[in-house]
Amino acid sequence: MTVEDLESELSAVNLAEAPDGWATAAYRLAVARTEAAGRPEDIDQALALLGKAARIFTIERAPLEHGRILIAVANCHRARGRTRDALEHFVSAAEILALRAPAREYAGALINVGLALCEAGKPSDGVDTLNRAIEQILTTQDDPGTGQRDDPEHEEMQRLLGAALINRAQARQTLGRDDELESAVSDYEAAVAALPPTSLQAGMAAHGLGATMLELCRRGSGFCDVHDAVEAFEQSLGVLSHTSFPFHHAVARHSLALAYELRGMPGDPARAVNSAYAAISAFDPRLHATHWHTAHATLTRLEAELGDGSQGSGLNHVARLLADTTDAERDQILRDRLLRAASMPRVGMAADLGSLIDSLVGLGLEKYRHVLRSLIGVLMELPEQLLEAACGALCRAHQAHVSTEALDRVLDEVITDRLFGPQRVKVRDLLEAKGWERP
Repeated sequence: MTVEDLESELSAVNLAEAPDGWATAAYRLAVARTEAAGRPEDIDQALALLGKAARIFTIERAPLEHGRILIAVANCHRARGRTRDALEHFVSAAEILALRAPAREYAGALINVGLALCEAGKPSDGVDTLNRAIEQILTTQDDPGTGQRDDPEHEEMQRLLGAALINRAQARQTLGRDDELESAVSDYEAAVAALPPTSLQAGMAAHGLGATMLELCRRGSGFCDVHDAVEAFEQSLGVLSHTSFPFHHAVARHSLALAYELRGMPGDPARAVNSAYAAISAFDPRLHATHWHTAHATLTRLEAELGDGSQGSGLNHVARLLADTTDAERDQILRDRLLRAASMPRVGMAADLGSLIDSLVGLGLEKYRHVLRSLIGVLMELPEQLLEAACGALCRAHQAHVSTEALDRVLDEVITDRLFGPQRVKVRDLLEAKGWERP
């Protein structure tokens, strides 16, 4: 239900005639306003509603409902940045719910307290409270009456367990000691195992795992290897897709760039450049200015380290990686570059595609043929305006090269081999419209 629907629901209840119904409706509206709050006044209105509801559902008369209201009040204070007030209300709610609420709800209250303690600068206390939450969840799961796997109750407890483990891992990261980071790795691994593999939480847990491993590797710890960090970031990106979770995807791509940089295997500098490039393409500089500037600084540094001082040298390294890597990685790198180009205005798109294709024609005919097969295939998955711009870039790159005829023959052979009838006609028509003459 929308906030407007809940407002109508509240207006339909007479406070004098049905105080409990009014308090329930007020509570639901307040929670919705808090979750959708874009202005401080939304939070203030939610707090006012909750205050009235708490005077109806008092701790003596309706302790369970009162505890739930306190949690909603705490979330309001958290949304306004009032950390101390949020912590106070979360603690009070957990004490009330301890003996009255279902085990799942009490565990959730403890998780809130643990998170609030961490936000209040008390990560050690947060870890202790989250230990209690995890113990509560595991004890409940051991109860034969809680259901088996695929049971909704079991699935909800697994989700809570994953949330508690992620929060405890983050608290341990805040503590910062090597032993705490090693424990955080174990927590993140357990969270990934507990959560549904395609959930946002699982993707975030895998990213946290990679970030913790990367920090340990930077410290020279032998607890994990940078290969493990790369695998964790790649696992997170299997969930945090460019389309479904663009911000989280961009954060993970930036982290992966740093992991490639530290790993330093053949091709990794070019992989790092491409991953940082993909991060910038996903961040919205208007909404994520700090993250965008950080990723841009990383890309600038990586390109400077990769280049030899000549224009386009960094992209030439990426072209060589495209020629020498696996089909799956080649497709992914090309998709990253093309999605970035697709987000640009027409002139920027043409320039970006031109730089990419110029670097590819410098590979030599056989390697160019190899990469061009993937390029044509990926282009067919993407918007038509990108295909049209790429066809123009191909024509310009071929015409400017000393081996124009040989490159045109390679392009025609790839089109014949890679595409089926209608696709071949479409691409050749676009190329001919840009001035290409079929050899």
